[in-house]
Amino acid sequence: MKVVVSIPTYSGDIPCRLARCLIDEFVLSKQVGVDLQFSFLPNCSHVAMGRNQLACDFLESDADKLFFLDSDLTFEPGAILKVVSFDESLVGGAYRYKRDDEIYPVGWLDKPELWSNEQGLLEVMTLPGGFLSISREVFLHFKHQFPDREYEHFGRIAFGFFQMRIDHGQLWGEDSLFCTEWRAMNEKVFLYPELNITHWDGNKSYEGHIGNWLKLRMT
Repeated sequence: MKVVVSIPTYSGDIPCRLARCLIDEFVLSKQVGVDLQFSFLPNCSHVAMGRNQLACDFLESDADKLFFLDSDLTFEPGAILKVVSFDESLVGGAYRYKRDDEIYPVGWLDKPELWSNEQGLLEVMTLPGGFLSISREVFLHFKHQFPDREYEHFGRIAFGFFQMRIDHGQLWGEDSLFCTEWRAMNEKVFLYPELNITHWDGNKSYEGHIGNWLKLRMT
């Protein structure tokens, strides 16, 4: 399996702590036979446009999956490899908001109980886009579903996989809208909850494990 880890960055810099995670993940990928490649997009001032550009780069490659990774995250070794190992087309992890109270940017299904499937995955409405595995078929379905979303970007034909929209007084982020549109195609979004992911704000860290957080809320 070939996986492209795509990292949009505003400044063009990669923190040393993230570089360490990438090195560890690359070493592990060789041990398990996964071809892990990296794609960086510096000076990315518009997240949706950056994700679209990275998605188009991915489609021009021969990789099987694209893994979006935000540059302000760190994670335990093997976390990316675990998420991309699932057969489901859209799977991700969740990290905390950058705030003292522990809250996660996940949209939950309107169900009285939350149960994982046999693989330990939870079906959800939406996931954040910073730790997200997307199979090639997802982008191909989007192109078929929304043929009018092609646009020109600096002389190159791009596609609006990711957009922001105001709907009924609510601003939808590019990642939430992407998940919502995918589900509207009768597809599913899955969360893998057993990950330790840290969200960084400068040198301040917000450590989180959404699986443990959910278990505490259910007791």
